[in-house]
Amino acid sequence: MAWYDADMDKVLEDMFRVVDALPDEERQRILRVLDEQVREAKRRASPPRGRWARLAERLSRESPLEGTSEDFLRQVREFREGFMLAEPKNAD
Repeated sequence: MAWYDADMDKVLEDMFRVVDALPDEERQRILRVLDEQVREAKRRASPPRGRWARLAERLSRESPLEGTSEDFLRQVREFREGFMLAEPKNAD
């Protein structure tokens, strides 16, 4: 299948016109379902990844620290910087 399919584009354009005429709540529901279906199709099409790769992808989609105070963000950054992979000093 080519990367560009005029028939598919026509079908999608027609469907978007119909969806655009619906009430806002219904449009939002359809958007959520469409988003879930596309993510699921992409997940099935891509090779399996490790747990850390899945976690990194999830964090890239979300903003876990959004809306938190600057003081908390500063503490998180300091904590993160404390984990530099340096060799421990000998106590000789």
